[in-house]
Amino acid sequence: MQEKEKYQMIQDKISGCVFAGALGDALGYVVEFDLYSSIKNKYGKDGIQDLLRTGEEAIISDDTQMTLFTMEGMSVETEDEVEEKIYLSYLKWAQTQGMSVKLPCDWPSRLAMVPKMNCRRAPGNTCLYALTSGKMGTIQEPINHSKGCGGVMRTAPLGFTDAYGLPLLNGAKAAAITHGHPLGWIPAGMLSDIVFKCIYGEKKPLKLIIEESLADTKNQFGESESMAYFEQLIKKAIALSEAACEEDASTIEKELGGGWVGEEALAIAIYCCLKYPDDIRKMLIAAVNHSGDSDSTGAVAGNILGAYLGMDAIPKDWLDRLELVDVMQEQIDAMMKIIQRE
Repeated sequence: MQEKEKYQMIQDKISGCVFAGALGDALGYVVEFDLYSSIKNKYGKDGIQDLLRTGEEAIISDDTQMTLFTMEGMSVETEDEVEEKIYLSYLKWAQTQGMSVKLPCDWPSRLAMVPKMNCRRAPGNTCLYALTSGKMGTIQEPINHSKGCGGVMRTAPLGFTDAYGLPLLNGAKAAAITHGHPLGWIPAGMLSDIVFKCIYGEKKPLKLIIEESLADTKNQFGESESMAYFEQLIKKAIALSEAACEEDASTIEKELGGGWVGEEALAIAIYCCLKYPDDIRKMLIAAVNHSGDSDSTGAVAGNILGAYLGMDAIPKDWLDRLELVDVMQEQIDAMMKIIQRE
């Protein structure tokens, strides 16, 4: 494969990851705090089926905001370690949410200058409190004991390149900035690893990619007491995706949880991606129609299947309704400059 073709393929997969994640986020954001019974009452017996506009466009939540700030942090050229760059970028995000945060140095941010990126879209309290503490959490020195999904929902971009080292480890480090429990950062590391394998690995069934990623995650974090439970839950999600189950919402809620915590969000995303591995629209509908954290499960699921299938699989009629597409494209272009310099 020629260099130009290789980079086009990489950009296609990265774009798929970003845009499908944002679509899942936007689809789920309007029902994030609703019980599934309420969703059905409002949108019909099958739940929400279409991307809804709020005003002129379908709007994204804090999940996509933080994903974009992750990308911007990765793209800034400094000698800092990648998690330190991302931390500074997250501090800029916290400022856009109206929080009083001082940065230890000047930090350029085009995203912070975008008016729509300065809107509060149900930001997670754990993220806000951690970023206003004045301390950056790490795996070795956790800032709290939170395992909320606010770590995993933003770390897909760490799988866009291995220029900064192992994506699996970097994804976990980025989540540990705000989420100190191992189940707050282990799923984040695995998400980054899955995305990396989808973009750069051999073409193979998505199930095999996820199983390989789970094995690598176990090898990396096997000393954690939480790893056995995490492995069990992910294997359960894989098995459920192949079983003749009742409706997806019932399976998700009874077997995998609500997605409010990191391991459940990733498990739900994996279940939905493996249940509908060739259809992003169907997959995202399944990923958000439940009583839990619909925008985060939709975002993570979109990240995975978007990276696996690329842009041709993105529902174009949905993408046409999505806000901030041009801003997302700017971050993708900036990321490609990093990759092409490797």
